[in-house]
Amino acid sequence: MEKIYIGYVQGVHGLRGDLKIKCRFEKPELVFKKGNTILLNDETHTITNSKLYKGFYLTTIDNLKDINLVEKYKGYDVFFLRDDMGLKDDEYILDDLLGLEVTCNGKTYGKVTEIITSKAHDILVVDYEKKIMIPLIDEYVKKVDLKEKKIIIDSIEGLII
Repeated sequence: MEKIYIGYVQGVHGLRGDLKIKCRFEKPELVFKKGNTILLNDETHTITNSKLYKGFYLTTIDNLKDINLVEKYKGYDVFFLRDDMGLKDDEYILDDLLGLEVTCNGKTYGKVTEIITSKAHDILVVDYEKKIMIPLIDEYVKKVDLKEKKIIIDSIEGLII
């Protein structure tokens, strides 16, 4: 089972012991649902309540409602199991794109080595003769094939060809 990094526990909110989780994951709606299982470092816990509040997910785990019972989790990393995400065959998360080959008109230009996230859109960084940056938008990225481990892009004038 593959663990996906979600974020970290910044602290505890209130006397009831809600964990303040700073999320770094692009699809938090898949994770922060009642009944889902998360890992705090390597300890398994069940979410009993969660809500977004001022950029954090205030999350109650294992029905623990006392600050003294959860303070020890400050600074812990939060993970989610990939199998629990419920992704469809044509859905992916950004981490899935790392290492995929980028092709255009049958020619391979290298593998995705990094993904830069911005407010506008994500950008794939491909190592070719030099670093190539490709916006992750439908206009340029025509198909992501996880089975074949390829990303097929449209010719981008001035960028590659």
